Amino acid sequence: MSLNAAEIVDYTDPETIATQRDYVLYSKQVHSYSPAIQKILDLINDYVPDAEAAFRAGAPAIWTGGYSWEPPFLYSLGITPVSYQEMGRYGFREDMLVAEDYYQFPVETCSMVKCAVGQWHKRLNTGTINRILGSASSCEPFNLAWEVLRKEGYDVFTNEVLYRGPSVNGERLEQLVQLMMENLLDIAEWLTGKREIDEAALRRELDRKNRLLVKFKRILELRLSHPFYMKTLAIILTLNVGLNNYFGKPEPFEAAIDELIEELEKRPINQEELKRVVPLVWAGGTGQEFGVYEAIDLAGGALLGLRGTPFKLVREDIPPLEALARYLYENGRAGAGVFTRDIIESEVERLKAKGIILYGYIGCSFASVDREMWRRYFHAKGHPCLNLEGTFQTGLPSGQVLTRIKAFVEMLLADR
Repeated sequence: MSLNAAEIVDYTDPETIATQRDYVLYSKQVHSYSPAIQKILDLINDYVPDAEAAFRAGAPAIWTGGYSWEPPFLYSLGITPVSYQEMGRYGFREDMLVAEDYYQFPVETCSMVKCAVGQWHKRLNTGTINRILGSASSCEPFNLAWEVLRKEGYDVFTNEVLYRGPSVNGERLEQLVQLMMENLLDIAEWLTGKREIDEAALRRELDRKNRLLVKFKRILELRLSHPFYMKTLAIILTLNVGLNNYFGKPEPFEAAIDELIEELEKRPINQEELKRVVPLVWAGGTGQEFGVYEAIDLAGGALLGLRGTPFKLVREDIPPLEALARYLYENGRAGAGVFTRDIIESEVERLKAKGIILYGYIGCSFASVDREMWRRYFHAKGHPCLNLEGTFQTGLPSGQVLTRIKAFVEMLLADR
């Protein structure tokens, strides 16, 4: 399903784009100078369809969040993690209506959840992936989704709550680590019938995770000198999605990342680019309204920092199962919103960012509270913020959203 030149030539005007596939095709054309980014965009576009096709051909796969501890653990079991959030780019309004009309989800329910439920409903009894690894700590609407989908015939497993409060240390932290290790063994038993793991395989996956974390740090460093080389859509999907689950193809993904680093290292620095760049930090989910990212590029912004920027590596001095559990709890990315706020602030300071874009989904009440707290905090410290809410299903973002982005970036340009 890779994107070829014949498909791309018609995508010359971003204003004519209507679907998420169109945006990826357009982005591939925009990045025609970079073989590495083109390969990454192919992996992005092919991720879910290829995983489902491989499953039908006999390759084990499972739906999962795919943004944390799940991918290295599942890969070590020989199972491909397929992120259900990525189904959103194939969703349409009718998927939302299925969730509302058939499953009786309230209209105000988070659009991400309704979109995923509608997509899963379409896939019932089609011979595709029928197992879902959920997390009790995702959100209450997703907890409801796991229950209704289980009744519809999906094989669903939900692990225990895995958040660490900001003051949890010492003995309580050790208890959480032990709980997580037990959860991992429970999941292994559910998937394989054996309450055990292949430590060597898990260590290989954790080593891969560390290699890619180091390589991504290098990419982020290089982007400071080449802010416009990788546009917003490509970087946010590569970092927020690809770094976590490798788009279902670990070896090709890492090879493309190596090629991208080589391209960036060889590219001469353009001083004119550095003079006109408006460094931005993205703080929020990976929205499926890809036009938001295009609007940032067209307005002259450069998304150089993200909430999910990699920090700590997985420990190599302890057994791999324990290392994975401690990575979840000790890398400062799980739990209370203050952890995330600290990460955002470190990115703002690292980049000397001119502004922060806070993005969330309509109907996600707990995230909207976090975003408002962050907005007030950063405004009080003199950091301009734009708080956006969007929908998760595919389609164009509203004109109001695009106008607000353009006005925000233009304001930052004027204040330089």
